Amino acid sequence: MLHRLHLKNVSPMALDPVAPRLNLITDDNGLGKSFLLDVAWYCLTRRWPQEVNPGLTNGAMALPRDRKQTATLTFTVDGEQRQESEYACRFDLEEETWLGKAGRPVNPGLMLY
Repeated sequence: MLHRLHLKNVSPMALDPVAPRLNLITDDNGLGKSFLLDVAWYCLTRRWPQEVNPGLTNGAMALPRDRKQTATLTFTVDGEQRQESEYACRFDLEEETWLGKAGRPVNPGLMLY
């Protein structure tokens, strides 16, 4: 389960789900709800939605707002072991990709949006 999501130099948004199984995100159109879910999807799977389905019109890789500053995605999840772990990914300007901890993605559950 995703417990916390913080974006630095990507978006001014953060996500701190409070319910253990279901959280609703509501706001006016165009304020970034789908973007926030795309980033959550990446954090759990290490693939952007558009990588999984190139036919999507959204779900592309998040990019830094300012290329002169470090961009990071920091998130806390628990998985099969039921212990919270914090992970961080940073955007590599040379490779034009997000880099994180090596190994299998956390992917602790099902996410629908």
